[in-house]
Formats: sequence, C-alpha cells, structure tokens
Amino acid sequence: MNREYTTRVSEEDVAETYATLTKNGSYFEVPKGNKSEEEVQQGIDDALLQEALFKLSADHYRDDVYCDKVIVRQDYSTGLTEAQALIQELQAVFPDYEDWDRHNHNIVGRYTAYREPYNNSGISFYSSGEKPTESLLLSFNTSYLNSNLLEWYGLKFDLDSEQVMLKVVFRSYEGETPELPTNPRNFYAALYNQDGTESNWVDYYAFATPKKIREFCAAKGLSYPLPPTIHTDCDAVGCWGFVFNKNTLEYGPVKGYARYNQ
Repeated sequence: MNREYTTRVSEEDVAETYATLTKNGSYFEVPKGNKSEEEVQQGIDDALLQEALFKLSADHYRDDVYCDKVIVRQDYSTGLTEAQALIQELQAVFPDYEDWDRHNHNIVGRYTAYREPYNNSGISFYSSGEKPTESLLLSFNTSYLNSNLLEWYGLKFDLDSEQVMLKVVFRSYEGETPELPTNPRNFYAALYNQDGTESNWVDYYAFATPKKIREFCAAKGLSYPLPPTIHTDCDAVGCWGFVFNKNTLEYGPVKGYARYNQ
C-alpha cells in the first residue's frame, strides 16, 4: 500500500514539485518532478529511514527487542544504571572476562531462550567501536579477514551453563541466503561456541522502515515482530534482525528493535 502525501508546487518553477507528509510530528519533503509513483514512494521511504537512523545515533539508550509482539531482550548502553546491574551479574559469574565499561556506549542486555541456539536465558554484551582481536577469534577456533569485520562484536553469556558464545559481525557473507531486505548498511553475524563449533543460524541485520518490513514479512509468511502501538511510543524503529539456517535457508523469527533514547 502506498503512503498518502500532498504535492507542493514550487513558487519559482511550476515543474518543480515535491511530495510532502508529516509523520510522528516530523515534516518530510521529497522531490517529485517527473518521477514515477514507485520512485516517489521509494524517496519517501528513504527519507523516513534516514530520520529513524538519525534518532538511532544517540549514545545512551534502551532497545526493547521484540519477536512475534513479545519482548525477548532489553538492551542498555553501559552508561545507564540498568546496564550496571547486569554487568555486576556478569562480573560475579565471569569475573574480568571483558572490560565491561571500556566504552559507555557498549551494550548489555538480558535475553530469553527465544530461538536456537539460545537454549537458556542469559546476558548479552556487545563491545562497540573495535573489531574482535585475532586472539579472541582463535579462542573460539575461528578467523576472519580483518577487512570484512565490523567494529563491534558480541558475547552471549549463559548464566545456567556458564558457557560463552562469540558473535562475529561482518559485512559480506559468501554462502547462499534466502531472500532478505536490501540496504547498503545491512550486515551479517555468525555465532561460535567455546568448543569452536559454529551455529547453523546466521543473523542478518537490516535497516528499513516498518512499512518495508511489514510488507516483506507478509510476502514471506513471517510474523511481523512489533505490536501496533510501539512505532509511535518509542523514539525510533529502523533496525531489524533476520535469521536463517545456513543449511536449509529456513527463516527464523524476525526481531524488531524499538529505541528509547535516554
């Protein structure tokens, strides 16, 4: 379904027209001219996404992560008091495993056993601003071209089994994938156990508007992750988590990230 908009005509040149709309209190204006309706709709979508990405750039925030309308994880930047309580839990079970407070925009959050390979609940820790070291990669029996790595990585701490998983984040994936939403900013992640085995499930993080993801989920028979009111309750929605089985290309549950800037 196309978004409704109003056409504004330039006072200087009647051939110069713009598609305008107001959404969630923000005004948007997109050049229209001789563009097709499909191109105009894509321009509106791009403008809405850029607004969301700007709101996602805050240093201090909470992300409510949803699957099938249910919160499965809450992430906090480590400068917040909620994050410090989780870090104390990590420090008690995994003392000095990481420099938890190295950056105040690192992320920590409690997750549930909502999909494979997360069989128990635990705490996620994401180190932002630097790539995993070669020694860290080798400790999980893996290695990557440095040029393909992004400047953050994740650690999944299972408090029941006291096992750790490493999440390696990278730009390009060489294997076959199912159809996925496209955007130049999108990226992949792989999970490794301490014994060096790699999970069969590959993560794919997509940046897109809720409209695009809702349409994609409907086309693929996937459950759209967010409840209906979240889009206006939170500060921004623009990041989505897809997952697929690298052997069967089966989709896993879709995640939606609702951002609350602090």
